[in-house]
Amino acid sequence: MPSNYKKLQEKITFDALMQTLSAEFAKIPDRRRTNASYKLTDFLCSAFAMFSLKSPSLLAFEEQTKIERRNLHSIYHIGAIPSDTQMREVLDPVDPAPLRKLFATLFATLETAGVISEYHFWRNFVLVTVDGVEHFSSTKIHCAHCTTRTSRDGTTSYHHAGLGAVLINPAYEEVFPLDFEPILKQDGAKKNDCERNAAKRLSASLHEQYPDLNIILVEDALYANAPHIRQITGYGWRFILNVKPDSHASLEKQFAGRRASGQVQEWRFTDDEGVQHYFAWTKDLCLCESAIDVKVNYLLYEQTDKKGRTTRWTWVTNLPLTKRTVEPVMRAGRGRWKIENETFNTLKNQGYHFEHNYGHGEKNLATVLALLMFLAFTVDQMIQHCWQVFRKVRAGLRTKAKLWDSLRGLFTVKFFRTMDALYRHMAELYEIQLC
Repeated sequence: MPSNYKKLQEKITFDALMQTLSAEFAKIPDRRRTNASYKLTDFLCSAFAMFSLKSPSLLAFEEQTKIERRNLHSIYHIGAIPSDTQMREVLDPVDPAPLRKLFATLFATLETAGVISEYHFWRNFVLVTVDGVEHFSSTKIHCAHCTTRTSRDGTTSYHHAGLGAVLINPAYEEVFPLDFEPILKQDGAKKNDCERNAAKRLSASLHEQYPDLNIILVEDALYANAPHIRQITGYGWRFILNVKPDSHASLEKQFAGRRASGQVQEWRFTDDEGVQHYFAWTKDLCLCESAIDVKVNYLLYEQTDKKGRTTRWTWVTNLPLTKRTVEPVMRAGRGRWKIENETFNTLKNQGYHFEHNYGHGEKNLATVLALLMFLAFTVDQMIQHCWQVFRKVRAGLRTKAKLWDSLRGLFTVKFFRTMDALYRHMAELYEIQLC
């Protein structure tokens, strides 16, 4: 890493990022009456702090000691701390669109510091994986924007979900969210929204927000369809899309025909651990019979472990496939799971309480809270990648559960002017060397 990038990355601290976000929150239009006793930025910073501190509920966040309130003022830039009821009422009508743009603001910080260059995967292209996740579900609480499902016993359930786009690289642990497209019933619509429609909107949003970013989209079989491929290739993007025999029968038939006539290239090898790897690939297949204009390259990969168990994957791509490139393409295709493992599972199981109902509201509350949680997660990923103080304290405490518990514990009993001061005090208590 160039020394100038290293210095820039060292400046990506929690306090610097919180300064940026609080300034951006202050720019979001407040549609309330002008004499409101609380500023909108106080509500946004409070909700962000709740997710940053991994509070299990709005009520738990509201129950604060005097020291906690001082820390919220100093570290999270909160002027007046609202109650849980006030937070729900004020955040419900907030337009989610300006919050979504903050992912691009944080991305610009990473790009300036050379992190995005580190994440280049093929030439100057980066991997972006997309997948859907549900963040609200109820059989009683609902609004006009909830999507619905009816079970076999006739019970109707109501849901809020979204489609996340996350920058990944198989070589790095950290992932960086780029956007979150809500999956909601649109105004006046009788039918549910769906992931495919959301993907169309999300792709357009990514192209608008990141016009100079060279993207390789890594997605599951749902997105291996002609309209989606036409849209993203129109932006100049590359793709690696999982395909399945039952949903892409025409592709399987074409590949089998090529194989039978000797037009498929193959490569086998066994690694040092005794795992067998088999690659087979060909180019310029038609995606399906109804879209003969959409040509794709096809990659089959089989992995056989030492016990003889074989697992099979297949992808289509517009990247060139050769003996030199098939293994990186395979690793990128399998890297799609990072959005599930490193993103959604982290949000659900490592303190963020993603599936907890913090509030539903009548308009946008559930979506606004989901976006603020994603922003808190993004900041955590950024400091985990760049901020040495955080990295060393995290390594010293070994688990994030202990890290978050220690953070909340200190936040309750001792005043700190900055998050940097808090983490340095934590390092001193646990005898963790920072130098």
